[in-house]
This record gives sequence, C-alpha cells and structure tokens, in this order.
Amino acid sequence: MLANVSEIITSVRYLINESTASFWSDAEITIWINEGQEILCNETGLLSSYYTHTLIADDIINDREVRLYSDFIALDEGGIIYNDSQLSPTSLKALDEYGGDWRSLTGTPEKYYLRGDMIGFVPKPSAGDEIAYYGIERATELSGSTTPLSGNYRTVAFRTYIRDYAVGMCWYKKNEMAKYNDMMLRFYNGINRIKNILKQDKDQRARFIPEYRPKTRTYSTNPLEMR
Repeated sequence: MLANVSEIITSVRYLINESTASFWSDAEITIWINEGQEILCNETGLLSSYYTHTLIADDIINDREVRLYSDFIALDEGGIIYNDSQLSPTSLKALDEYGGDWRSLTGTPEKYYLRGDMIGFVPKPSAGDEIAYYGIERATELSGSTTPLSGNYRTVAFRTYIRDYAVGMCWYKKNEMAKYNDMMLRFYNGINRIKNILKQDKDQRARFIPEYRPKTRTYSTNPLEMR
C-alpha cells in the first residue's frame, strides 16, 4: 500500500537491491520521495481544496491584494468567490490599458486578477469580508507516518509513481543512466495517466480565453464593464 515514507523506502530498496542503507541513505531517498510527490502534484493538479478566509486588515497588501495560502499551487475551476458572489477574471494589463483610474474605485469587488502569489481585487477588498476559491494544492511533506498525497484515499494507486521517481534518482546518483531513464519514463507515463483520469469527468476541454485585446478595438471606459 506504500502507506508512509518507511514503506516507500522499503519498496525503493527492493527495486535497487539494497535492503539496508549502504550506497544510498534513507535520508536522501526520503528527499527524493518528497521531490517526486511535489512534481506529481504540480504537474497533474491532483489535489484540490476549497479555501475560505475572513479578511483582516493585515491580510490586505497594497490596498487591494491578498496573499494566497502557502500550500497553494494554482486556481482550480470555480474562480474566486467574494461574500458569496462570483467575481470575473481580469488582468493588470487589461486594467491598466482599459480601466482608467481603476485603482481609486470603491465599492464591493466585482473583478479579480492574479499577480504572483497574490489575488488582486477591483474595487478594493475590505476587512471582515470573506473570500473563497478552489485551489490546486501541494501535498503535505512526508515524514514519519504521514500518508502520501495528503492522505487522499482516491490516490492510493498513484503512490507507486512517487516510488518510481525515488528509484530513478537512486540510479542517477550511481550514474546508471539507462536505469535512471527507464524509471523516469515510468514516472512521467504515470503523470500522463493521472492527467487522463482527471479529465474523464469533464464534459469538454477547459480553455483559457484571455481578456486582453488589441487597442484597435472599441470598449467601454468603465473598468467594471470590460469584456
């Protein structure tokens, strides 16, 4: 079942034919296990959480931005909810080119933009209000009895790919490049399988349609009416 880091290390050692630490230490195998888990989650968007937070004054940076949680990778489907209302996506480029004096707008936010690990709001957000969003998350770092992939029982079958990554890195350290390449191929084939599984419940491909358009087009001068 590869239920924790110790079981994964044991499985790695079976495959590299070194049952007790000699050339490879448990500590370095643990590093590679966590590295593989991180890559797996980043590449597939496997884990998702619903984040909610009631804003306090210290959360708001530059009058209009809120920092995302530290275990957050990217937005999942569903966008940003502000006080139970769905916000429309925009960008700093669109706001600066078509939004006029958007930084001085007041009222309840109607749009959001992303800048690094920040969510920006237009108009400005206020302390006491609630934001919520679905976010693709990083897995909890493995140590001791921590369960891989944040303990999500649906991911049990995917734990072997983390093991394969660690086995590949063992061979990389020993400069056994053919064996390394074989295990990395297994690992990235596993990532592709996960991506295909995650798409099965979708009715259609997700497409990102950028809001930015050339200046030659005519638009409303109201930044909250930009489409």
